[in-house]
Amino acid sequence: MRPSIICDQDASQPLTGDGQPSTRNIKPAPTLIFPTDPACMGLFAVGFYGTEINKEIKSLIQDYGVGAVLLFKRNIKDAAQLQALCLGLQQLAKDAGHTQPLFVGIDQENGLVTRISPPVAAQLPGPMALGAAASLESAYHVAKATGNMLRYFGINMNYAPVGDVNNEPLNPVIGVRSPGDDADKVARFAAECAKGLRETRVAPCIKHFPGHGDTAVDSHYGLPVVNKTREELEALELVPFRRAAAEGIEMVMTAHIALPEASGSHLPATLSPETIKILREDLGFEGVIMTDCMEMDGVRAAYGTVEGALMALKAGVDNVMICHTYDVQAASIDRVCEALHAGELSQARLDASLKRLRDLKDKYTSWDTALEARPPSDLARLNKENEALARDIYANATTVVRSEAGLLPVSRTASTVFVSPGVNVPTSGAASSGEELQKTRVPWVSGAFGDSLRRYNPAVEDIRFTESTLTPEQWGRVEDAAVVVLATRNARESQYQRSLGLEIARRRAGRTLIAVATCSPYDFIDDEAEVRNYIAVYEPTLEAFASAADIIYGAATARGTLPVAH
Repeated sequence: MRPSIICDQDASQPLTGDGQPSTRNIKPAPTLIFPTDPACMGLFAVGFYGTEINKEIKSLIQDYGVGAVLLFKRNIKDAAQLQALCLGLQQLAKDAGHTQPLFVGIDQENGLVTRISPPVAAQLPGPMALGAAASLESAYHVAKATGNMLRYFGINMNYAPVGDVNNEPLNPVIGVRSPGDDADKVARFAAECAKGLRETRVAPCIKHFPGHGDTAVDSHYGLPVVNKTREELEALELVPFRRAAAEGIEMVMTAHIALPEASGSHLPATLSPETIKILREDLGFEGVIMTDCMEMDGVRAAYGTVEGALMALKAGVDNVMICHTYDVQAASIDRVCEALHAGELSQARLDASLKRLRDLKDKYTSWDTALEARPPSDLARLNKENEALARDIYANATTVVRSEAGLLPVSRTASTVFVSPGVNVPTSGAASSGEELQKTRVPWVSGAFGDSLRRYNPAVEDIRFTESTLTPEQWGRVEDAAVVVLATRNARESQYQRSLGLEIARRRAGRTLIAVATCSPYDFIDDEAEVRNYIAVYEPTLEAFASAADIIYGAATARGTLPVAH
C-alpha cells in the first residue's frame, strides 16, 4: 500500500478548457506517515483521461481501492475499445483484491447529454424529447434500450434519470435534460426511466437533489442559490425525488445548489447536513447518496475539492464523485483517511455508507457479469432495434409550436437557404464536462443538418453565421430565397442568434421563414408576431433534426406537444 499524500487544491484556480483544474499555484503535498485506510476505500467514484487504462486510474484502483469509475466521451474511441476498457478495469480490480466488482458509471441521459453516441451506439431521444412525445411507455422503452446498450459494454450504472423540473427558461445547465416544467410529469417520467434501467440490471441514479431546475447559474461554474421555502420546494422541486424514494430508487445524486430559506445556511446541498436530512428522514430514502462532481465550482470555488469531499461525507453522503484530476482524487481520499484517524469522522459513519454501496453492488453486479465479453453481433442487433425505436419517438416528439395556415409542407423545388450558427454556441457544462473543446461547439457544422434538408431539396444552400452577423452577399441570398430555414441553439442565452433571427424575420416579412430550435424550445417562443413558423426538436442531434426536415417537407406529420409553458 502506498503512503498517503495530502495535497491542498487551491480553490481559486479556474478550470481549464478541457475541464481540468489549472495546475498553477498548487502547493507541494506533504506526506503522511500512515497508509490509506481500508475504511476509506470504496467511498469514491473517479474519472480519468484516455481510452486505455493509464497509470492514474491503475493507481486509484490498486493503491486507493476506489470502488467506482465513471466514463466520459473522452474515454470512448470505438465499440471494441470501450468494451475492452470496461473489462480491463474490472479485471484490474479483481486482480487487486477487490471483493466486489467496480461500479462503472456514465451520464447516458440521451439527447443533449449522450456520452456513447453514433457510430458506436444508436442515438436515443433525451428527456425533453420524451416529454414532448408525451408517452410514459416510450420513456420506459428508451431507458430499457439504454440499459441493454450499456450492459453490452460492461457499464452497470447510469447517472439518470434527471429529476429536475425545468421551470426557469434561462436555466443554463438543465433545460432539455428535464422532461419539462410540470413536477408530476417529471416524476412519472423519472419513474419509468428508473424502471427500464433497473430491468436491465443497470443501477439508476436520480439527480440532482433537491432540484436544479429553477436556477439561472450553472453549478459547473458557480453556486446557484434557490431562495425557496421548504413548502415551495415540496410543491415543485421535491415532487420527483419524493416519488422516486417511495418507489425504492437505488441512488440519488446531490446538486451543488444553496437553499438558505429551507436549510438555514448557504452551504451547497452536497455539503449540507440539513439538506441531506430532508432526503434521508423526510423523504425516507434508504439507498446510496452520491455527490455531483466535486471539481465543479459550485463546491470547489469556496471550499476546495479536498475539504469538500470530507464535508460531504460528514453531511451524510455515501459516495464522492471526482471526475478529472488524479492528484486531487488521491488527496481527497487521503484527507478522509486523515479525518478518520484524527476522530473527525467516525468509523460507524463510514461503515454505514460502505454497507449501502456493498448492498447495491450485490443487487446489480457480480464477477461473472462484470467480466463477461459479449460478441459484436449483440451490439449490431441492439443498434438496429434502438435506431428503429428512436425514429418512432423522434417523429412523435418533434413539435410544430406554430405555423401559418397552408405553409407546410414547403415546396421541394423552391430556392431554399439553411442558416445555422457556427461557433460560440452556449451549452450546458454537463454536455461538455470533461471533454476537449471542439473547434466548433455544434455537432452540425459539418453540414449534416443541411443534408437532412437536401434529402428532399438537393439545392438547399448553407449559410453559417457568427457573432459578426452575415456579409452583404449572405444577406442578399437570405432576402432572395423563397424559403429560409433558420436553426438556433439556446438563442435566449445567445443574443447574437436571437438578434439575427429577428432581423431575418424583419427583412423577410411576408415571405417564408421557418425557425427550428435545436435545443431549448424557448428560443422564439414568445415572438409569435415576428417568427410565425416555429418548430422545436429539443436536442442538437442529427436524428432529432431529421424529424423536423420530414415535417417541413411533408414526409411526416408533427405529433409532439410543447412540454413547457409559454
